[in-house]
This record gives sequence, structure tokens and C-alpha cells, in this order.
Amino acid sequence: MPQLLTAVFLLLACIPAARSGVTTVSELSALEGRSIAAPCHYDPALAAHVKYWCWGIFKDTCTMVARTDTAPSDPRVSIVDDPAQQVFTVTMADLTEDQAGWYHCGAEEGGIWSKDPSAAVYLSVVHGMSVVNNRLDGEEGGSVAVDCLYSKRYRDIKKSWCRSGDPGSCQFTGTEGIFDSPSVTIADDRVGAFTVNLSKLRMADAGWYWCGVGTQKTAVQVLVTPRPSTTAVPVTSTPAGARSPEHISLESQLAHRHVLGAVVVFASFTLIVGMVLSARKIWQRHKREQRRRQGEELKARLSLCHEDIDEASIIFLNRDSQKMDIFGAE
Repeated sequence: MPQLLTAVFLLLACIPAARSGVTTVSELSALEGRSIAAPCHYDPALAAHVKYWCWGIFKDTCTMVARTDTAPSDPRVSIVDDPAQQVFTVTMADLTEDQAGWYHCGAEEGGIWSKDPSAAVYLSVVHGMSVVNNRLDGEEGGSVAVDCLYSKRYRDIKKSWCRSGDPGSCQFTGTEGIFDSPSVTIADDRVGAFTVNLSKLRMADAGWYWCGVGTQKTAVQVLVTPRPSTTAVPVTSTPAGARSPEHISLESQLAHRHVLGAVVVFASFTLIVGMVLSARKIWQRHKREQRRRQGEELKARLSLCHEDIDEASIIFLNRDSQKMDIFGAE
């Protein structure tokens, strides 16, 4: 009987869904005691309309859970509308198994419920899958990572990462539990978690995504902040015939190098001349000292032969051989 009611509901839901201005995922799942976030996308024409979230198989008999024009009766439920992104988000926290079932996100157009644009979603509260953090903050050009958790029954099932509202964007793990691309990588540990890494973030990457295992899905929101801008150096044009600042700077550098080279050459020449003059002075001082010692030696010799010198008539001094010859008088 429950299967029959579900089949009838799906058959009746197909007609309004084809012309509905509201869309969302068909299934949601969350671990008991945790929370889910359901993004409901709508057409721009519905931006100013009241949005709602109700529980029940049929939309016209469903129980209202939250509306954007009133505060939710259950503090565990919130609904937030973002007209700029054309999406309203319903969050349900601390889920219990009795909260599982069919829900509808819709936009109120008039007094007749059946004419309201809406989309149905089935919520499963199971011990199957969840995420550590369903909101990721990253900077443009940077990266973020989300850890998706699942129970043992999903170990051998391929894992997926999809952009909400775009089924064609889904990326799946292969037989090795890995998906790898320049901007998205998925790695499954085959135990109870798989990690999705988003790199080289762009501003266009911001939005809602689905972390999935089989038919089980959990919503993840990615926020991207702009990269801090750098101050550009203004570029000024140079009039025709005038030299640019870069040209003037180059000439100044060349002139500085020439002056520095001349100073080095002059200093080297001065050093060499000084060394030559110093060597000459040292040599002259050595020669004077040598002659002084020779004179003292000569005086010493003369004093030894003082008596012979008195009787000598001629004394010859050989300066080169430092010998003295004395000849007696005839």
C-alpha cells in the first residue's frame, strides 16, 4: 500500500513539475541526530514571493513547517531566502527518524495551494551518510576540502560530487575509489569517508553542491571570497623626442660606472707609485746604513794600527775591497 501511494503521488507530481518554477534534488539523507540543508532554486519572477517548506505526501494537504514570512514553530528548523542567488535554503537540525518522509519547497502565488510552484523531496533519516562541515569558505585561487562520511553498507558504491541544480556536473569515483581533475579530486578511503578537494577556486565556483553515495546525498555550500587586489603602478607615456625615465636611468648608471672605473684606475696607479717610492726610500736607507757601518769598521782598523800609520808616508784605501795599504817612507 505505501508503494502504491508513492507511485500515485509521483504520477500526479509529474504534471506540475513540468511547469514548476521551483526545483530541488529528489532525495535527501542525513544521519540521525545531525542536520540537513535543502537548497530550493526558483525562477527570477518568484523572487518577491513567500517561500515555504511543508511535510506530507501531497502538497495540498502537507503540514507547514517553515515560511519566510513567519518565524518557524520548531527552533530546529530555519528557512532563509536569497533573491540575489534565486535560492531559498531550509535547514533542519537534530533530526529524528520520525521526521523522514516527503517534503515540498514552494513559492506562494495565490490562495490555491495546487497552483503554487513547488518541488518535492524525500528525506531519509538513516545511519548512512553525512558531512563533517556543510559550509566551506575559500579564497579565489585557493582550495577547500570537504569530508563526506558514510556507513559500511556504502563501501563498494561509487561516490559522487555534483553542483546543485546541474545534474550534468556530477563527477564519480572510479573502480579505485579516485577521481582526479585539475580542479576537483575525490579520494575514497573505502572504510567510511571520502574527501573532495576543490582547487584553483573561481568566483563562479561559489554555490551549493551535493556530496553523494549512490542515491544518498548531503548538501554542501561553497563560499568564495575575492582575492585581495594589488595596486598597479601607473604607466605614463613619453612625448616624442623626449627620453624616457628608463633611458635616463640607464645613462645615469653607465656614467656612474665610468666614474667608478676611473677612480679605481687612479687609486691603483697611486698605490703602485707609492709602493715604488717606499721601496726606493727603503733601499737608500739601507745603502746609507751600509756605508755608516763601513766607516765605523774603517775607524776601528785605523785605531789598531795607529803607530804604523804615524811612520807611513802614503795610505791607499781601496773602497771597493775595503782593504788598506800602507807604504813606508824611503
